[in-house]
Amino acid sequence: MIRWRREAIVVLVLATIVHAGMVGWTYARSGSITTHAFRSLDSQEYFRIAKNIAEQGYFSQSDQPPLQPDTWRTPGYPLLLSVLFLSFGPSSAAIILLQQALGILNAILVFRIAANSMSPKRAMIPAIVFLFEPYHLFYSLWIMSETWFVTILLLNWCLWIRILRSPKKVEIATCGALCGLLILIRPLAILVPVALTVGLIFRAMRKETAARSRFPLYVCVLYAMSCLLVTGAWMARNHIVAGRFALSDQGGVVLAYFKAAEVMLWRTGRAQERYLELSTDPAQARQPHTVWDQIDEALREKFSDLPREQRSDLKWSNLAQGNKTSVSSFRVSDELATIGVNELCRSPWNTFACCVSRMVANLTFPLSNALWPPSGVTVNKTTSLALGAIYSAVGLAVFIRLFRTKWTFDQMFFSLACATALILATVPQVDPRFRLPLIPLMVVLALLPRETTVTDRSDR
Repeated sequence: MIRWRREAIVVLVLATIVHAGMVGWTYARSGSITTHAFRSLDSQEYFRIAKNIAEQGYFSQSDQPPLQPDTWRTPGYPLLLSVLFLSFGPSSAAIILLQQALGILNAILVFRIAANSMSPKRAMIPAIVFLFEPYHLFYSLWIMSETWFVTILLLNWCLWIRILRSPKKVEIATCGALCGLLILIRPLAILVPVALTVGLIFRAMRKETAARSRFPLYVCVLYAMSCLLVTGAWMARNHIVAGRFALSDQGGVVLAYFKAAEVMLWRTGRAQERYLELSTDPAQARQPHTVWDQIDEALREKFSDLPREQRSDLKWSNLAQGNKTSVSSFRVSDELATIGVNELCRSPWNTFACCVSRMVANLTFPLSNALWPPSGVTVNKTTSLALGAIYSAVGLAVFIRLFRTKWTFDQMFFSLACATALILATVPQVDPRFRLPLIPLMVVLALLPRETTVTDRSDR
């Protein structure tokens, strides 16, 4: 017990120093800890919604009454911010400090998870690797959902370990509810509960009589129902305010403007132009967006029943960052989804090749930027090569461990299933933010000893 606490304290102290150092470094360079807070267009949206929840009790992006119900964002991250605002007011600095605290907690959770499969001293390594991962530190200074997403993912993992060891109804229901929350933080987690439910069914159906007696099938049902209850409550809200039982109206927009568009560029040999063609940055608004213009033209054809003035508003500048037109958001999303699917199916081989390439690019980013510099972006090749080599080494270590370590369901399924689900939901987009939750999953897998045994260290 003393030894376990000693390593945990080391991780805690080191994590506190690192995250405090990030805040201090930002303040020293710019005179404010919120310098990077609103670098993303998403940040303002999260902030406005959280402010309206805290002050008006209404989920809306409107700056002033009448508040229009928002169906673009899901509530997992804005609700967290609104709780913070109720205590400290609408403060961007408070958000940044909260995310540093979550970053410290995440390092402790990684250590605790790893300590179930390896010695406490060895478990410090994945925690420290995760702690010094540069992108998670950088994005913790933004008002973005990534840090909170990782926290909920790691809490899910902790509960998963406990459920497999000794299922308790409260813990099963909590784990399922947290998985539902994961989706409400970022819908790209939509495949995670599917993969984990399949894993629980497999675990319950194992032939060993003893295992089945310890792990009854009701665990799968309770887990799935808890997840559905959380996500279903939000989908019911959208049905009430917008007439659609759905998570958000993002689906078709993302599929067409960000996934199908990537494949369209790939298919025409223009993949290196993705940073110019697929950017919502206002500074890039005057740059050609020919692929998005093609999608806009196809979209307007589907709305031939509308007046010309309304159809002219159906363009990427109004839709790619949330519907800012008078046309039904869900109808627009449906039509864009159809366009996106048609583009993906136009050349299955190109779609497949693009997706596989982008899976590798996401796992090794920014290596691809160094090897094939994109148009319109300044790339530090030395830094990109160095970082890309490190991420590639982690991926290679995971691959080696899968073949050199004795494969056990209890130790490896959660990380493999979640990583696979997140990767599949992300492709063919490339963005280091999407890789952040993969890092703790991968570093724990990479550092598993050859012969591992799951032990209950909670009483040590």
